[in-house]
Amino acid sequence: MAHKLRSLISNKIVQAIEGFPIGGRGLKPSTILPCVQVDSKSGGEPEFGVSLKALHHLGIFKDHDDSTRSLAHVGSSLVEKLETDTTIPAAYLCQGKTDITLKFKVDYSLLASEVISITNNKPKSFWQCSALINLLPHERVVVEFSSPNIAKPFHVGHLRSTILGNFVAGLHAALGHTVTRINYLGDWGTQFGLLKYGYDSQNLTESDLKEDAVKKLYKVYVWANRQAESDPSVTDTARQIFNKMESGDPEALSTWELFRRVSVEDLHGIYHRLNVYFDEFHGESMYGAEKCGEIVKAMEEKGLLEDLPDGRKIYETKHGQKVTIVKSDGSMMYLSRDIAGAIERHGKYDFTKMYYVVENGQSDHFTHLFGILEQLGCDWVQGLKHIKFGRVQGMSSRKGTAVFLQNLLDEAQEVMMDKQEDTETTKDSARVSMDKVAERVAVSSIIIGDLKQRRQRDYIFSWEKALQSRGDTGVKLQYVHCRLVSLERNCGFKYDSEMPLTPALLTQPPAARLIRELARFDEVLLETYSELEPCVLVAYLFTLCGSVNKALKQLPVKSAPREVGEARLAMFVAARHTLAAGMNILGVQPLEEM
Repeated sequence: MAHKLRSLISNKIVQAIEGFPIGGRGLKPSTILPCVQVDSKSGGEPEFGVSLKALHHLGIFKDHDDSTRSLAHVGSSLVEKLETDTTIPAAYLCQGKTDITLKFKVDYSLLASEVISITNNKPKSFWQCSALINLLPHERVVVEFSSPNIAKPFHVGHLRSTILGNFVAGLHAALGHTVTRINYLGDWGTQFGLLKYGYDSQNLTESDLKEDAVKKLYKVYVWANRQAESDPSVTDTARQIFNKMESGDPEALSTWELFRRVSVEDLHGIYHRLNVYFDEFHGESMYGAEKCGEIVKAMEEKGLLEDLPDGRKIYETKHGQKVTIVKSDGSMMYLSRDIAGAIERHGKYDFTKMYYVVENGQSDHFTHLFGILEQLGCDWVQGLKHIKFGRVQGMSSRKGTAVFLQNLLDEAQEVMMDKQEDTETTKDSARVSMDKVAERVAVSSIIIGDLKQRRQRDYIFSWEKALQSRGDTGVKLQYVHCRLVSLERNCGFKYDSEMPLTPALLTQPPAARLIRELARFDEVLLETYSELEPCVLVAYLFTLCGSVNKALKQLPVKSAPREVGEARLAMFVAARHTLAAGMNILGVQPLEEM
């Protein structure tokens, strides 16, 4: 969040390379701007750095190679030509093993003033003032994520897609893109014929589903499965029921619609606990035989399908892999529904990007999907991306039995309530809403425990690590945010964004480190966006919390002289807004008291 200084540095580099007028020979400051980074390791007051290798990759030093020796020569020439002033008083080179960094000392008062004022004046959107963010083209984005099966309790296997998809959608929305969040439900297939068989066999009615509907439907499904294992005719009956559904039988569809409605109502409760919402609930049922038949016809017209003697229709990939599109009995495979869905969504949303947040194991499926769409002439296929992620191992209840999210959240909430009860500093006023706070902290712990991992790695879930109060956890983020809220409420005076700020009172090392971290927020968002790796943002927030804690310890507000206290309070308020912004993007609701 140092727009002025980044722009000034970019202009000076262009001026040194090309002279006046700036940008007149084709090199624009906006090209260099993303390379101007706050030096996260500077020991004293914040500095900025520009990687010469990064500039070389932009094609700026065409007559030189990217060896450190060559870059050092180019850098020395740049330093000689750079004009310094009171705002940027010095520039020098710093040599690493594989790169040369052009470092800039800056006017610390200007940096501190800009970071604090922009953040506190626009606490809900301050990062959007950054030129780094404004350089991003506006996108119309569709994010498909979560995608559980209806009529079953929400399984923890769908949790990671939900958490990651919510982050992807939240990040794009925060950056100003138009986002549509879609939950593509597993709501079609022979299993619903089996469910209706069990539902009818046990003489259940809609009134039986007024409470615990999904749990009851799941028990019915388990019962029907057991019946099918011992009696093959049950499977035949279930298939006949589903065929009626596909044919539009009113009675069969009415029951299925009941199953779907009560399931979505139950899911809303789970998603509310997770702080997740969707714009639309779609499902496999939207793409029946007629729509999938149109896809098959289009593929046949393009010569993409091969008929086999057993009645199957297959598609051969560029790598020679044969994929079934139509089964021997004439029914459509899942892939045909995804093709129809992608085409329909592009017509409806005119998206520039669509993300499928689905685990690594489905990579081949999406390779086939994108390949077929490309061969069908869908030029927008370049905007489709499979957001892959690894699997979570060991995510069961503490008793090692339940694998349903409801149980996981309930137990996590109980653990956090026990921890709060054991904490001597827990205020009596806070005990009234302790259950809500405990749930929020528990959910934060589960979300952060997931998002701090590299997205595509498998990891082992640990209750002890996720819910511990020390270390890099969701508990830590909530605790630091609550400390900052408490400081603002109890420091003895009220923060006023209109009051003049004196940055010269914030020169102590803990203050300088904190200002440096606040100035990095837009850089971190851009890196997070380019990689779609939430762990980048999570790691930054942990670092920010460390800087906040050190500053709180060494820079008192209430006992300081009024002018000093006001300057420090302004800095801590900016830190709270920055921490809250990052947490919200990750899908974590910041608490004010715990």
